Formats: sequence, C-alpha cells, structure tokens
Amino acid sequence: MQLYFVMLGPPGAGKGTQAKTVSQELDIAHISTGDLFRDNIARKTDLGKQVEEILASGALVPDKLTVEMVRQRFQESDAKNGAVLDGFPRTPGQAKALDSLLAEFDASIALVPYVRVSDNLLVERLTGRRTDEQTGKIYHLKYNPPPPDAKLTHRPDDQEDTVRRRLQEYEKNTAPLIEYYREKGVLREIDGEQAIEAVTADLLGIIKADMTA
Repeated sequence: MQLYFVMLGPPGAGKGTQAKTVSQELDIAHISTGDLFRDNIARKTDLGKQVEEILASGALVPDKLTVEMVRQRFQESDAKNGAVLDGFPRTPGQAKALDSLLAEFDASIALVPYVRVSDNLLVERLTGRRTDEQTGKIYHLKYNPPPPDAKLTHRPDDQEDTVRRRLQEYEKNTAPLIEYYREKGVLREIDGEQAIEAVTADLLGIIKADMTA
C-alpha cells in the first residue's frame, strides 16, 4: 500500500523539518519541489533545462512542468511506498492536478497535516534568522544565538518587508488549500507554535491514529 501525504503550513512553520521526519518514520520519499528543481537543473535533464530557463527569466514554473517532475519522482525506488510532499501543491489548481496524477497510480492523498502558526510568530522566527558568512551555518538571534565571533549576514528574504510579502502571497494562493483538503476529509490541524519535538509527536500520533482507524 502506497501512502501519500501533503504537508501544509505557511513559510516558517517548520513543515520541511516535519516532512523529513515523516519520510524517515514511514520509509517513504520526501519530495520538495525546490529540491526537485535544483536536482533536475544540476543533472541537466530536459525538464531541468526548461526550468532553469524559466527561472532565469523571472517567471514561475508552469504547473504542467512541475507535475511532470513529480510524476517522474514518484517512479523512483525510494517512492515505492509513497511520499510526503513539501511545497507542492501550492494552489487549488495544482492540488487538482496532483489528484489526477495520483489516480494514474491508483492512489489518493491519505492525509494533509496542516502546521498552524500565527503571523506574528512567523515574522519573529523568520526575521530573527542570521547566516554566518564564514561557515554558512544558520542561527536565530532568540532561539539559537550565534557565537560572539560569528560574522553574520541578514539574508534579503529574511527581512521583515519580504517576510510579510511572502505571508501575503501564501494567504492568497496557498491558504485556500486548507479548505480544499478539509472538504475532502483529510486535513488534520497541528499546533505549530509548540517545541519542534512536540509538533513531531502530535504529527506522528495523528498519522498513526488515522492509519489504524
């Protein structure tokens, strides 16, 4: 039996970290569309060349191209038991395309964990991040303070105006997926304002309960 999950949550909610945990616990693939793009570009695949050209022009990668990359990824050996999707779908249109793709594999979305975090906390989490120029290590001024000798930079995408714009884009384009999956009966909400370990425990508990129901 193949299991497919979609991790939902705003930027800074920690869904990538949780997706990796689910992948390891259930022995399914962790599929991040950002990683997919980078991998195909690095391997110079036909799809990668198309994506590289589109991104270089400043345009968004069309849904059709993203779905085709996901289709090919589903056929790799580590995805034989299923996958947890991180960063895809981003819109209801992509969610419908994913449903159609899974139908080709005689499968459907088993569960959609939604990691819920308030905007104020997200802004605090993201704007407090700093990168050490010398080591590349990422710190947080409040939650993971850097050593005194770190040479810190504040990335442009962690500046407050950029963070708030990303949250507005999420609210406009991705938040509608919450209702989309709630209507399908597969959405499960998780308090993402807890410690990482507590979020993980809740997430795995919810998955286990659903799988044994």
